[in-house]
Formats: sequence, structure tokens, C-alpha cells
Amino acid sequence: MSEVLEVAKALSRSSDTELERIIGIRLMPSANFKDFFDFAAALVKPQNMKGAVAGLTSNQIIAFHNLLNNKTTKADQASLEVLAKLFLVNKEDKKYLPLETAKLTFKQLVTSSLLAKLAVNAEAVAETKSVNLAQVDPLAGIGAFETVQAITELVIELEHRYVPEVGRGGVGQAEFKRLASFLGKETKYAESLYELARISGLTVLYHKRWRVGPNYQSWLSSSIEDRWALLATSWLHLIGPESANELANETNLLQAIKKRFPLATDGITSHMTNLISLAELIGLTANSEASSWFKPALLGELTKAKSLILQHLPEVQNKLIVQADLTLISTGPLDTKTELLIRRFVDIERIGVASSYRMSALSITFGMETGLSETEIRATLKRLSGKDLPQPVDYLIKETAGRFGRLTLKQQDSGTLIEAKDAILITSILNDSELKALALNRIDELSLQTRFDQEVVYYQLRENKYPAIALSDTGKVITSWISQEEINLVSNQHSIQADIARWREHDRRLGENPMGDDIIRSIELAIKNKATILVTIEEKKLQREYTLSPTGLANGRLRAKDKRADCERVLPLASIVSVVMQ
Repeated sequence: MSEVLEVAKALSRSSDTELERIIGIRLMPSANFKDFFDFAAALVKPQNMKGAVAGLTSNQIIAFHNLLNNKTTKADQASLEVLAKLFLVNKEDKKYLPLETAKLTFKQLVTSSLLAKLAVNAEAVAETKSVNLAQVDPLAGIGAFETVQAITELVIELEHRYVPEVGRGGVGQAEFKRLASFLGKETKYAESLYELARISGLTVLYHKRWRVGPNYQSWLSSSIEDRWALLATSWLHLIGPESANELANETNLLQAIKKRFPLATDGITSHMTNLISLAELIGLTANSEASSWFKPALLGELTKAKSLILQHLPEVQNKLIVQADLTLISTGPLDTKTELLIRRFVDIERIGVASSYRMSALSITFGMETGLSETEIRATLKRLSGKDLPQPVDYLIKETAGRFGRLTLKQQDSGTLIEAKDAILITSILNDSELKALALNRIDELSLQTRFDQEVVYYQLRENKYPAIALSDTGKVITSWISQEEINLVSNQHSIQADIARWREHDRRLGENPMGDDIIRSIELAIKNKATILVTIEEKKLQREYTLSPTGLANGRLRAKDKRADCERVLPLASIVSVVMQ
């Protein structure tokens, strides 16, 4: 049996938790795989195998070397278990058998000089350097706070903006640059934020568009320390519990990675080096030095870690300064409830301990879309500022409320109908060079037509500062403020758990009630991997089973060798009701 089939069978026997773990550690895009065979084929690909081997710790490298040379010791047992969970070796009857692709990759990457160096290091007594926590903890706390704020802004923006998929499951450079510019950071920082949001279940790819994920609502309703705990937990999933335990007592993550992961480099051979920048982003470290909550976090003691980091996070409050220039300034981080409320009708200008926001006709329109009334917006601002509203703010709210609904979008079979109560506004939209891509056609004085869907038109108009609102067939306002039910619907269809359930259903169907495509796929896989299959055929309401080695598939017939009967069989595909890999 080929390695792909061996690994596929091992994957199907694994628990959901074990599958989630291997998907995370090996950085596998589960949505791209149809079944366990696809996943197995990806795991044993040379490039992916290279990354897995490069991410091994010193102890795991020594254990793998001993296994290849039949010199396994009792001390290697724990490392061999990890190698099995990483699908670098197969475990059968308490015996460990290295995969051929893993063996070849290991021999390419691990030199005799490296092994000699590891042997010397194993005998050396580790010296732990002290860390000045009085300097490290405040810096790490600020880093954690900034990241939590930035990711909150990222996911809230996904409700206001249309972020399309670029390539296969990617985000465009334009989005990275926009977010980086807004945060006053480098593009690499924005890329790390998107990655962190994705692995934390805060974003998900749905219908070629990035949307908020399964953990979005709980993130918004959580305290800052709980938000931080989600990011830290996601980081731990990437590194795995065994590696986390090995790193827990280290004081400098960069040096620890170099020491304990000798094959990890700045190249594509391992994702281990990426973990250093993510740890810095999350605030587990500052300048690679471990914070006081680094060790408890790596040991899974998150309650203790949250208690420690909370001492270095700014205290929340719920006060705002409302200014006549339509800006709002917070004197400190807002509490979660206040933050969520004002973000429905203001745009953020600067993120920080004291953040600044701006009101506009567009932002107030969005607030009213989500169900807020003019009275509620006024009352909120008065309560938070403790003062009467400046005249320009009062006027903007009144004017926007009066104009709400004057520009509407309705979905039609042929595209989207844009209607306005103002002919000048329609003319302005039609002549706007930034909207030429919508290919707008004027129907009459107050309406335009485009072939694009309502959602696309909505975000395009709002991107160009036109306060359009989307209407349903019944005239009800459609808000982009996503409900928990919508999030659950998207997440249940597009999550690692959903992908695993899909693989299991495919596996079950193959053995019980396969479809035509399933049967052909199984036979093709068996031919490709020179595997044996158990074929069940039905003729005249009678079923018979054959154990075959398939050799060809053409013209609706399977050609195979029957070793038991020592003959060749040709079976019509129409009579095959089940195919099971042996």
C-alpha cells in the first residue's frame, strides 16, 4: 500500500481534536481538500514534508535519527509519539515506521555535523539567563493591547468594507497597505494581523469574500484579557503542546527557537520563525524576551497568565470628548459595551490608549441601518460626554436623519437598481470616475441600473462616500451589521470542524452508499497508488465481493487482477455498488 493510502487510513482513524491539531501545526488549508486522501497527499508532498521536518525540536530530530538506525531508546518514546501525531511516522502495533518521504527529507536536511552538535548540546547543562521583567512586562503589555485593538478594528472593518479573496485564499496587498497605513505600521504588521485573525477564528473566507468568523461575536463581547487569551491560545495551537512545554522555561524566544529548533530558518522550510513575530505581536514576548505570563501561557495556565497581563493593560473607561469639528476623543480604552455601541455610528481615526473617532453622514447612516434612531445617537453622545452636543454635531445628526433613505439599492434579476430622491445625486454618481467599473446606465431622472449584485454596488458606493442603503424585496433595510445567526451559518459551512465532518461523511458514503463520482475516484486512487480494493457488485439483485488490484479504467469498465482466483476481471462500473481500500 502506498504512503498516501496509509496516511489517509490513519487520518480517518484519528479523532477530530487530533485532526484539528495536525491541520494547525502543519498549516494545512483544510477547505482545499475533498477527503482524507486529498489531505494525506498534501501531507506527504515533499515541500510540505520539508516544512514539517524543519519544525522538529532537537529531541525529535535525535529520536528520528535513532529510529532510522534502529537505535531507539526509552528516552525517545515521547518524541516518537509526537512524530506519529505529525504523520512523519506510522505507529503500528506499538512499532514506529518512518514514512519514506519523511525519511528522504530528513536525510536531506539533517547532516552528520548537526547530529554531532545536538549530541554535544544534549550533554551540556542549560544555563537560564535572568530577565528584567520590570522592563519586559510593560513593553509586552503595550504590544498585546495594540494588537487586540488592531484586530478589533480589522474585524469591525469587515462589516463596513468588501474585502475580496485574492489568489487562492489570500488577501490583496492593497488591503494590507490600507490597514498598515491606518495603523501607522509596516505592511508586514498588517499581514500578521490578518493571519492572527484567521487562525483565531475571527475571519473566514466565504463566497470569495473575507468575512467575520465563528469567534467574532464572543470577541466583541469579551474583556480585553479574554481577547488576548484567544490570541495566545491560537498561537499555542500552531506550536503544539509538546513544543510549548519545551519552550516554557526559556527566557529568550529567538535564542530558544535557534537552540531547540535547529532546522528552523528564515526561509520557507519552516513556520517556526514566524511564531517569533506572532509571539511579539501577541505580547508573549518583548524584543524576544519572555514576559512574566509567557511561562504560564505555554503551560496552559491561562487564568494565571490573564491575571498577570491584566496588570500591564490600560484600565477601561466610558468617557468621550465630543468636539465641534465632528471628532470624538476617548481619554482611555472604552469598555466593550460602549465601544460596540459608538462604532455603529462613528469611524475610527486613530487607535491607541486614547483613541480618536470621527462622525460623518456615512457613519451615521450606517448606525441608522443597524437600527439606531436619531434620538438614541444623541442620547449616547450626551451620556458619554456629560455635556450638550456642539452645534455642528447636532446639525449633522439632524441632517443625516432627514436624508436617510434618499439613496437606495434594490436587487433585480438583471443586477441592481439604484434610486434616489434627488436628480443631482443620480447625476453625480453617474459621472463619478471612481464608479466607472459599475457600468452604470441611466433609466430615468431618478434611477440607474447596473449588472452587478446589490452587495457589490453597496460597498462600492459607500467606499466612495455615498450613503446608500440596501433594501429587500419588501422594502426593509438590509444591514451589513452581521447577526450571530448569519455568523454561525457562514462559520458552520466554512470552518475546520465543517471540513472534517465533510471528510468523514465522504468516508462513510464510500463504504455505504457511494455516488458514481466517489466510485471512480476510489478506483483512480487505487490505480495510482497500486493499492488493493474490495469491490462489491450487484447483478440480478445479488451482491458479490471481489478483492482486486485495479489496472485500468476505460469505457465504463474496470479492469483488474483477481489474485485469489488468479485471473483478470473486467467489471462494468454500473454494477459496482461499493469500493473499499484495503
